[in-house]
Amino acid sequence: MLKRSSHAKARRSKKAKNPSPTRNDRRVDHGGRTQSEPGGHLQTRKHSTESVFSLEDKVQRGRCRGTEKLKARQKTESRSEDGESGKRTRAREGSLHRSKCRASVAEKKREFGLYGDLSGLHLSKQKREALLAEIKLAIAKGETVAAICKALEISTRAYYRWASGEANKECHGGGGGHNKITPLEEKRVVAFAQTHPSFRCRRIAYELERKSTVFIGKTKVAEILKKHGLNHEFVRKPKEEKKIPAEMLLHEPWRKNLLWGMDWTYLKIAGKFWFLLLIIDWYSRKILSFGLFPEITKFQVVAVVTEAVAIERIDELGPEQLKPRLVADHGSANIARYTRTNIEVQGLDLWLSGIGRPTGNARTERVMGTMKREEIDLQDEYSSEEEGLRRITATVNDYNFFRPNQGNGGFAPNSVHHIGRYVLTQRRKEARQFTRDKRRKHWTQEFENGSAEPI
Repeated sequence: MLKRSSHAKARRSKKAKNPSPTRNDRRVDHGGRTQSEPGGHLQTRKHSTESVFSLEDKVQRGRCRGTEKLKARQKTESRSEDGESGKRTRAREGSLHRSKCRASVAEKKREFGLYGDLSGLHLSKQKREALLAEIKLAIAKGETVAAICKALEISTRAYYRWASGEANKECHGGGGGHNKITPLEEKRVVAFAQTHPSFRCRRIAYELERKSTVFIGKTKVAEILKKHGLNHEFVRKPKEEKKIPAEMLLHEPWRKNLLWGMDWTYLKIAGKFWFLLLIIDWYSRKILSFGLFPEITKFQVVAVVTEAVAIERIDELGPEQLKPRLVADHGSANIARYTRTNIEVQGLDLWLSGIGRPTGNARTERVMGTMKREEIDLQDEYSSEEEGLRRITATVNDYNFFRPNQGNGGFAPNSVHHIGRYVLTQRRKEARQFTRDKRRKHWTQEFENGSAEPI
């Protein structure tokens, strides 16, 4: 903040004591101000002529310099406008030139019968070399690699791989036709599909792998089936509402006989309703025991549980070893005191899922759904108890020993139950690697003999 001078303070106090007179009584100096007013102590105009003229001269010179700067700036702007117009003209010409390059490359692509996105496709050596030459020609004309690859709908990585010659090597990451299936493998897939027309691609792939015949994935099997007209119609099911599982399903068993599940369903035998009761192991999804009864009471439940305990030899385990926990719903036969007492005597722990919450026993429900879809729902009714028991037993054996289970990684439940999922997975890796090496050796010999063209 500015401080007021002592002269101004004195003048202000003097004005307060002597009120200012009217304008007619004021004494006027040559400067037009009284001695007591602000600026009254300055020199009069006749003594400041030189300084005024020098100030005016400075202002005029400054104005001249400003005019010169304005003219120079206008001249520079006009030059820049001409340059920008030239750049725009050159940009339009370059854009037109690049459009022609991209059009010629796209035309070359159509000449080879290639349409759409080419990423992930195995092109022949002839097509690769032709496209590579076209790309290099466009780059020489000023086009960028990214833009020309975008016009061709290929990845820039593919271009650099083609340019480096990596795609022409004998073995380069499984491509180049050295890892494609052999005609013998394709023939075996087609023969198996014709023998089992009801099997789909996943079942065929797992069955051939289990028999150590062909080691390929379900996607490749689907391609072969489509090629030979053996594929099944794909039906997309409506999306089901996702339900949060109950507490028990949040714990995945790490070995067999830690968690068991029990459930039942009904079927018709000679016009009457019978009930199928089964127990599965949650780790391997294997059906441990089952029973076909005209009714479900506490006695039937205890009988099936006792059979599972005897088959798995749970009664021989020591007191320090873990024993299974049995997951079941709130059926009257399950919550009976007789059932609980017998289950606890055999060393098992009964855990009841929530009321109205089938997701608490979802893994058992899924196995029961497989039994119904692949056997029970296909029959209106069974003629007799013997026929029903025979067909149900055959379905259970097929499920346990042969049917690939997606939850087990494609392995049958019985194999996982006795060998373990990790050991089976390692064996699969070794078998597929061995098959891959055999394919490479086969196609390398074919290429060297000239009986096969590189892809």
